[in-house]
Amino acid sequence: MESSARVLEPEQSMLLTPLIADLQVSSTKVYYTETEAFANFEVTPTLLQNITELKKIALSRAARAHKADVLVGSAIDVVTKNQRLEITISGYPAYYIKFRNANDKDVELLKSVRQLETKDGATVVNTPTSRLNIRTNHTK
Repeated sequence: MESSARVLEPEQSMLLTPLIADLQVSSTKVYYTETEAFANFEVTPTLLQNITELKKIALSRAARAHKADVLVGSAIDVVTKNQRLEITISGYPAYYIKFRNANDKDVELLKSVRQLETKDGATVVNTPTSRLNIRTNHTK
């Protein structure tokens, strides 16, 4: 008598279709200052080595505070007060609307987009504007 068994790993395969959304951008500039997240940390050279990550935390909290998906045209100011970090974010709250599946023109545009990273870790998107239909919806 002979018996054999095989162990099979469960597998899932899927294909994700890229989604495209419009941004509805508020015409009102907002300001947000984050101190609470950094209250327990004294400003040291080690802390400042992580400034890029700390800016991301402040930016995320600023968007959340204004119930926005992202802040467009954001500026980030970093100061120290009493050996504590204070990061102020300004920008225009924006919300993703009108989600749809990407079409061939969208995919072509996405392939032509170049993302550049600045020295402080910010991402700049460079698109060929001759093929880009820029549409901004302003709300108050």
